[in-house]
Amino acid sequence: MSDVKQYFSIETNGAAVWLRDGEIAYTNNKSGTMQIWKTDINGKKPEQLTFGTERIWRLAGTPGHQDVLFASDMGGNEQEQIYLLRAGAKEPVNLTANPSARHYMGGMTPDGQWVYYSSNRRNPASFDIMKKNVETGEEIMVLENHDNYNNPCGVSPDGRYMLYNKLKGMSDNKMWIIDMITGEAKDIDPQGSYAQYATPAWKSDSTGFYLTCDYDSEFMYVAYYDVASAAMTRVYEDKWDVEGLALSYDDRYLAMVVNTDGYGELKILDLKINALADTVLPPKGFINTYSGIEFAPDSHRLLFNFSSGKRPSGIWVLDMDADFVRRITDSPLGEISEDDLVEPLLCEYHSYDGLRVPYWLYRAHGAKQPGPVVLEIHGGPEGQEFPMYSPLLQYLVGEGFSIVAPNVRGSTGYGKHYHHLDDVEKRLDSVHDVECLVKHLIEAGIADPKRIAVMGASYGGYMTLASITNYPDLWAAAVDTVGMSDLETFLENTAEYRRAHRESEYGTLAHDRETLRRVSPIHKVDRITAPLMVIHGANDPRVPVSEADQIVASLEKRGVPVKYLRYPDEGHGLSKRKNQFDCYPQVAAFLKEHLLSDKD
Repeated sequence: MSDVKQYFSIETNGAAVWLRDGEIAYTNNKSGTMQIWKTDINGKKPEQLTFGTERIWRLAGTPGHQDVLFASDMGGNEQEQIYLLRAGAKEPVNLTANPSARHYMGGMTPDGQWVYYSSNRRNPASFDIMKKNVETGEEIMVLENHDNYNNPCGVSPDGRYMLYNKLKGMSDNKMWIIDMITGEAKDIDPQGSYAQYATPAWKSDSTGFYLTCDYDSEFMYVAYYDVASAAMTRVYEDKWDVEGLALSYDDRYLAMVVNTDGYGELKILDLKINALADTVLPPKGFINTYSGIEFAPDSHRLLFNFSSGKRPSGIWVLDMDADFVRRITDSPLGEISEDDLVEPLLCEYHSYDGLRVPYWLYRAHGAKQPGPVVLEIHGGPEGQEFPMYSPLLQYLVGEGFSIVAPNVRGSTGYGKHYHHLDDVEKRLDSVHDVECLVKHLIEAGIADPKRIAVMGASYGGYMTLASITNYPDLWAAAVDTVGMSDLETFLENTAEYRRAHRESEYGTLAHDRETLRRVSPIHKVDRITAPLMVIHGANDPRVPVSEADQIVASLEKRGVPVKYLRYPDEGHGLSKRKNQFDCYPQVAAFLKEHLLSDKD
């Protein structure tokens, strides 16, 4: 029988960028943390390029397609530093070298001499746009900002323009353009207040770019921005969100990822004929647009990160001309059989007010039903549960649990209206969705009412604590990972630049303290009866570890069973395999103890 460590030993891959001659650089966790490796699309033996003990956080190519830019933090603190790894070099160069500040990569000038990034060095609460000469070390402030997030997101091929986002909230993410000659910065769509603008893809002649946008729409669509006229026109829209874009080197093909009820559908728009291309497609699953999709610099080959329940995340390539799609990185399963893994089934139920709520069901092989069920609630809250490989969930399925992963109201991917159904004073409506889901699972004969647990990370951790305090009789156990126990203290103590962004979702400290207290689990601790496990990283800048400390102390004071795993070298989650090996066997044992033991 497999153990949980074997599932976490399976290699997973993250971002990938093209190098020269069909080679790629990509991130892989074989060494125990995400590091940079190199291979080619023909299966050349992978070569490790970086050997650090800290994770590689982001990855980007350079204009010459031989060097690699990347970002890495220390101990999960998210104070990202930007590094340049030259072709053939044994060690990367730290370009920012300021661990007291956070930096966001923004690309390089066409000559490869300057790197763009944003930094909160001047003021921890906001990000200025900077550029630095990679040869001389000269640093120049491009634009001083006084907003919270200002993230560079695309340099034009001729180097004249740079794009950046002013992120105030998931639905308030404006895109600005800077003319590097005149210094003028302007909003590309001033009328589009309270909207998202993302994933720009520049034309090769720098006359304009494609992007995704949801202004005046329930869902994200593709638009084109013409620089000379400052006009934006719709190009393609679907019945779901378009979430990722990549433009081929000759401006012929525009690759798009459509989030269809959680599945990532790759669609290629042939801009020559203004119609979708008839091309081979990857299997049904999840395409990770956060890791990016990218056409080769000289061909119609597209790189992307793909995963499904049975397929750990890997780097895939689609060749438009040769008409093939295949995986180019390997993730050996070891002693685990592919038959042990399951693909989740897309299901739905109706909540207390008739709202359709989708969920993913990982059904245990041959499991007796009704049986033990674990509800796994995603973070965000402006996030979404996808049909992708999860080592812990797959292990639990193999042990006889059924896993239910819902997208309760407030999740993204189902339109603006759905997304905002849990804002501020409506926060507990999403927790009510969880109660209705439990009732549905019992009535459907899936769940044994005495063997149901809830778990989640980040906002999912908050939802876990909110579920066991608002509906305490439903649960046999709960696992809270890096969750907020008190939204008021969370907003007071989170990183300064994050506060306004999060207040747009939860309510403000200036005006909504009463609401924040009403919905916070810490004020209802006396209702908790289910055994609880709490997991947190000491360096977490998003949800400070004090959120875990205070819920644990309160429960211990009341004599309620609680197990606390606190990791001194982690941040917002566990990125190091040694800590995963310590933590997740304990999580599995905890759930088995409380859900698989005799409950009669």
